[in-house]
Amino acid sequence: MKEVLGKLLMFIVIIAIIVVLFLAFGNSQGARYVYKGNDKKIVVPIKPKEYQCSECNMDIEDMKYAVEVVLDDGKTYFFDEIGCAVLWLKDKSDISKIWVETVDTNHWIEAKDAYYSRVDATPMGYGFGAYEHSKDGFVNYDKMRTLMLQGQNLQDPFVKKALLRKDLAK
Repeated sequence: MKEVLGKLLMFIVIIAIIVVLFLAFGNSQGARYVYKGNDKKIVVPIKPKEYQCSECNMDIEDMKYAVEVVLDDGKTYFFDEIGCAVLWLKDKSDISKIWVETVDTNHWIEAKDAYYSRVDATPMGYGFGAYEHSKDGFVNYDKMRTLMLQGQNLQDPFVKKALLRKDLAK
């Protein structure tokens, strides 16, 4: 009987230690992926590390590549770059707005109005930086989306080598 009580007490102590560790290392607010109540479908002002990417779970730190997706119900989801947003959106149909922060002007514009570089040093390394003004070699939203979904981005070593060779030749 004492042996069973000893094992039970040991089990409870281990569980208590695990709970304390989770509470000690966790964020007091927990992970933040969504803002509710954006009925006007506008850009939600955020600060670095305030929200996490809804696709890769990284803190959104580099605001020049930040993306916000507003659904029809007013929920706004945040992404550290457009590549993550494209992956997250591939099976969604209730999208109202997709906002991107532009690298060249630091303005928030609709993603479909932006032009995309393929060689930017983006947080997840996909390479698609959003720009308000087009330059040689940039692609539109639909082309960027297709390339992203096909895996034709800087995470593919063959694509990276080909694109960076072209970029250096300029």
